[in-house]
Amino acid sequence: MARAVDDVKRFLGEGRITQAVDVLGAILPVAAEQHGGNSPVVRSLRKQYAATLMDDGQYRRALPELRRLADERASEAGQADPQALGFRQDIAQCLEQLGEPAAALAEYRSLLPYYENQYVGGGPERAHDVRRSIGHLLLALGDRPAAHDTLVRLLHDVERLGGPAHPRAVDIRRTLQWLGQMRG
Repeated sequence: MARAVDDVKRFLGEGRITQAVDVLGAILPVAAEQHGGNSPVVRSLRKQYAATLMDDGQYRRALPELRRLADERASEAGQADPQALGFRQDIAQCLEQLGEPAAALAEYRSLLPYYENQYVGGGPERAHDVRRSIGHLLLALGDRPAAHDTLVRLLHDVERLGGPAHPRAVDIRRTLQWLGQMRG
């Protein structure tokens, strides 16, 4: 198994993501049998497998792995655990990439209170990312008024922290200008 892990590292270093996915997928059952399904070794491999699947654009295959990782981590460390929240944000990204905007929107909305909590969220950037995703998903779902309101509030917060020239503020302003053209 150590050799297989070395192969994965080499494949990733060479940009051969699909080969790394194949090896990780093959060694996971072996590792689970040798170390137990909930062992740190297996969990580490599953994290790498899920991340590599996402890097390879295999969102449908990554989704169940991420859900399992999120559920396990939340049951151990609580719903507000940063790692559990990170897995859930990856789940939302997978849903978005799979063309399931309503499900992605629900996931992002459930994450937002945690990221907006200064004791949990780890800074405003994550909350801003989630709010921007919510705004864009609302646009994708055709709810332009809600998207506009979400993005205007986000723009205000981003400008307050980073100024009007902040790249995120510029991007949001551009989206709002486009949205204004679509409305009028």
